[in-house]
Amino acid sequence: MGQVVVKYKVTMNQPEDETPNYEAIAGLIDNLTEVQTVEIKPLAFGMMFIEVQAVLGEGEGIVDGFEEKIRSVNSLVSQIETLEMGRL
Repeated sequence: MGQVVVKYKVTMNQPEDETPNYEAIAGLIDNLTEVQTVEIKPLAFGMMFIEVQAVLGEGEGIVDGFEEKIRSVNSLVSQIETLEMGRL
């Protein structure tokens, strides 16, 4: 079984009463074993997103399972968009 490199764009809900702690959320994501790099990047109007690059095994349900891990890191995680995917 091979491996794939997947780059994700992770955006947060923006509640009116608080600003997401991007550094803390990025740190939790970075602790996942599959993650190679995590960067906080500007999105628009002061909002940010977290770019995540991970190495995942090929197989049914592996990508979905990893995305669920990211969602479970923090309740403010809103969307996870795949930016790039390639085989190693």
